[in-house]
Formats: sequence, structure tokens, C-alpha cells
Amino acid sequence: MIGSLPESLTVGEHDYPIRADYRNVLQAFMAFDDPELEMSEKWIVAIYLIFADFSGAEDVEKAIQNGFDVNEAVKQILWFISAGKQDRGEDKRELPTYDWLQDEQMIFSAVNNVAKKEVREVEYLHWWTFLGYFNEVGEGTFSYVVGIRNKLNKGKKLEKHEREFLNKHKDLVLIRKKLSKEEQEQEDAFQALLDDVIG
Repeated sequence: MIGSLPESLTVGEHDYPIRADYRNVLQAFMAFDDPELEMSEKWIVAIYLIFADFSGAEDVEKAIQNGFDVNEAVKQILWFISAGKQDRGEDKRELPTYDWLQDEQMIFSAVNNVAKKEVREVEYLHWWTFLGYFNEVGEGTFSYVVGIRNKLNKGKKLEKHEREFLNKHKDLVLIRKKLSKEEQEQEDAFQALLDDVIG
């Protein structure tokens, strides 16, 4: 129905109630960003975060053994997080221009500006409503940073003021690669070695 916000998803012949609050979707995004998890584990986390019938990985695994269709659940989750947009089958992956975790403060500031309230204080906010606010974000720090990232991703020349901003705020502009625990340990060991050599 036009204008309705989904509160359930259909897998097989069964309608499953969902946890439609935006926080659950953002937690699923965090799982997908976790380099320690295998892809199948990431989807299990997403399923138990979104589908209200499941409270953990064990519940999902039991349901799978009893015929729960994971592939259909994945399609339904993708439909839900894209606010009902159909997958056009485009395989063209663009480099990201924002990171939900790294950009958290900028994102919430921008969304709050659109919503005219502090959305983190609202007890419940449907994901589609949150996404609507997010999609209406206008000029501000977040959109400025995203614009610089977009130009960098496409190899376009930055304006003088953008170069200056990037040089001053590299930690803010450049999206940091997520490292596994092992990769982080190697990075730390390499940095310690460099510090010994230089220092």
C-alpha cells in the first residue's frame, strides 16, 4: 500500500515481523563492516537483527535446519534496507562516499537538521523514515566531505578550498580501511618498527 511502512517481511509462505527501527539496520551495517566475520556470518547477524522471531545466531541456524529460506530472507532484507527499491542487477560497484560508523557524528548532525529533532533520542524511528531524512540532507559538513570523497573516487580535480580542507582534515575526509585483528596487529608491529628506526 502506498505510504505504508513495512513491519513484516515474507519468506516462503510466512510473514515474519521485523525490527524496523533504524538502529537495527545500522547494527547490521556494522556487522557487514566487521573484517572478522565471514560473509555467511554477516548475513546470519543481519537476519537475527532484522527478523523479530530470532534473538541470536543459534535461532537462525535452527530455522535454517527447519527449512527457513536464507536466500529469500537475504532478498527481503535487501529490499527493506533499500526502502523497497528493486535490484536492477547492476554489478557496477562504486567506491563508498560515506561510512556509517566513521561518519556517525556528521550523519546524525545532518539527519537531525532535516528531522528538526535529535533522532537518537526518539524511542522508535522506522528505517524508511530515517532513510528519508538521510536522503534529504542538504548543504553542510557531511555533504561537503561526501563531495570531496566523490571527486577523489572519480579522479576529478579538487578546488583550492577542497584541497585545503582535505589537507587540514584528512582523518575526517579519508575513509579508513577496516582491519581484522590480525591485520591490526601487523600494522601496529610495523608502526612500532618504524618508530624504533626513526626515533
